[in-house]
Amino acid sequence: MSANNGKKIVLQGIFDEKAFDRLKKQGVKEAFVLEGRPSLKAAEDSSQELLKRGIKPVLISDNMAGFLFAKDMVKEVWLSYQIADEKGAVCRIGSLILGVLAKRHKIPVNIFKSSEKTKFMGKPDDLFYFRGQRVAPSGIKAYVPLVEWVPQKYISKRYE
Repeated sequence: MSANNGKKIVLQGIFDEKAFDRLKKQGVKEAFVLEGRPSLKAAEDSSQELLKRGIKPVLISDNMAGFLFAKDMVKEVWLSYQIADEKGAVCRIGSLILGVLAKRHKIPVNIFKSSEKTKFMGKPDDLFYFRGQRVAPSGIKAYVPLVEWVPQKYISKRYE
């Protein structure tokens, strides 16, 4: 990952085009994009929007974020949200851990209005299968929340 003009940004969620325009305006050259399991839609959408603006997406799996923080490779976290108020925001699953990591490492977390709504819960098959192939053994259960509450104490700034 290059110096990125001092910006090392992690993106989590599905963003409105204005967020990507803001990255371009800030001179960001690369951004980490979380895969966004189980659907991978967030990674696909973000990667396409970044590429359209000449910004290189660096795809990581959702569980690699802690490594980036530990290696001082993150300077900002951007999350998309569906609903927000003075107490916090409803964001895609995985956002809370990014908020906790960012607070621990004194990194700002900016939230941006999502360009689409996400269901609150997924189906077990969303986890049992990956791109049409079963990856989980039979006879198990799955818990599949797709959004979570991120308290205001983890949020630095909100953009509409």
